[in-house]
Amino acid sequence: MNVRPVLIAAALLAAVASARAQIVEMYRWTDAAGIVHFTNNINEIPEQSRSRATLIRRAEQQAAPVAPPKPDKASIQFQRRGDLMVVKGVLNGTVPVNFVVDTGASYTTISQATAAAINLDLGPNPPTLSFNTANGVIQAPLATVRSMEVGGMELKNVTVAVHDVFPDAAVAGLLGLNFLSNFRLDIDSQSGLLNLQKK
Repeated sequence: MNVRPVLIAAALLAAVASARAQIVEMYRWTDAAGIVHFTNNINEIPEQSRSRATLIRRAEQQAAPVAPPKPDKASIQFQRRGDLMVVKGVLNGTVPVNFVVDTGASYTTISQATAAAINLDLGPNPPTLSFNTANGVIQAPLATVRSMEVGGMELKNVTVAVHDVFPDAAVAGLLGLNFLSNFRLDIDSQSGLLNLQKK
C-alpha cells in the first residue's frame, strides 16, 4: 500500500477542517499555594502542575465566514429602446432602477420620483448643474447617492443630478460618465452586452 498519498489526503482534509472551525479548550489547574487557575493554553500551566490539570471544556468555534471578493468585471445585458441602451441598476443597495447608458453625459441623472424612493436629501441650497432641454437651459440640483450598482459593479457616494429626463416612469435616468469612467467600457451590440471592468 502506498502510504504517501493517504498521508497527503489526510493532511488536506485536516487543513480544510481547520479552516472551517477552531478548537477551543479550557483547563483548570491548581498551583502549589492551592489557588485555582483557568487557561485555554496548556503551555501556560507550569510543568509541575500540568499533569494535574483538568480539561473542563472542549468546543468547536466556527471560523468567521470569509466574504467572497467583489468581481472586477461584469457583462450586463441591456435592452434596446429605439437607439437607447437600458440597463438595470440598484441604488443604495435596495432600490432597483433602469438607466439609459449615456457616454455623452458628464453626470448620472435620476428622476424626482427615484430621488424620493431612496429618500435622497437635497438640503435647502443644493449645488446645481445646467442642462440643455427642448425648453431651454434649466438648473438641476446635485446630490450624493450612497451607493450605485450596475451588474455587480458598485461605486460609493456617487454625485447625481435630480431631473426628469424621460417621460417614461420606468426609466430612472441617465447612467453618465461619473459612473462609467471608473471602468473600461465595451459595448457588444451583437450580444446586447455592456462589458465593464474596473480600472
